[in-house]
Amino acid sequence: MNHLQHYLTKLAEEGSEVAQIALKTQQFGPGEVMPGQPLNNFERCHLELDDLWAMVEELNEKFGFGYAPNRERMEAKKAKVRKYLGFSIHLGMVEGETDVCEHPMALPANTGDQGRR
Repeated sequence: MNHLQHYLTKLAEEGSEVAQIALKTQQFGPGEVMPGQPLNNFERCHLELDDLWAMVEELNEKFGFGYAPNRERMEAKKAKVRKYLGFSIHLGMVEGETDVCEHPMALPANTGDQGRR
């Protein structure tokens, strides 16, 4: 394994740790403090995000990874998540009200089966 591979492994590990604490926060709530742990779950999420970002910075600095946040892509992702949230609410899988009534990937009614495989 070379140094780049090592840092990519660490990036993946940190991403997994972000996922793990996010799931624990979902299950136990943001304010819950695990016995023996001084921080609540939101604070622990912040620590894991810092660790992930540290690996991104290392990749940028040592290997020319070239990552910089892209506001346009981030806003597009947020809009996509909101769209699918509406559909999940429509299906009854998430609490709330929505005006969404069809799958976000549904073709417009006037196109028929064009473009489908």
